[in-house]
Amino acid sequence: MAIDREFLSDLRRSSVMVAVFAALFVFMYAGVVLLLKYLYIYFRGFSPEISEHLLRGIFYGLSAAAIGASAAISNRRYSKESLRALANDADALMRHLVLTPVISMLFAEAVLIFGFCLFFLKAMYLDFLILASISFGLIIWSVPTTDFLEETLQKSGAGSPFRQD
Repeated sequence: MAIDREFLSDLRRSSVMVAVFAALFVFMYAGVVLLLKYLYIYFRGFSPEISEHLLRGIFYGLSAAAIGASAAISNRRYSKESLRALANDADALMRHLVLTPVISMLFAEAVLIFGFCLFFLKAMYLDFLILASISFGLIIWSVPTTDFLEETLQKSGAGSPFRQD
């Protein structure tokens, strides 16, 4: 008996669609930054008197916290214990598996917003691009593969609602 790969493929496809939508936000913010850079060449941010080092420390620290929280929550939600608790309720397990990548993508968007804050406060273009790239990478990382989902469900024993006879 095997886990229904078609269901897991559909789950992955849903995650990819959400990831595409989230990635569009990265490109939208990048477009705003580029427009401001080239249309308003004297833009120095709305708080140019604040120290760059202080702002970097704050927003890179918040970004690191968001990345750590995303990884911890994702690991917890894909853990054997978490999935095993949902093994007898297929609907709850499905909601759990659909929501997990979305939560990770929300943290990725937080990293993007922190980068945009750096740009907006102090016109730190390079820092925005770094954090936007990290955000984009986190969005891609958030999408589970079908093999990962199948393996995780098999190891936890939670795959039984999706088994075929």
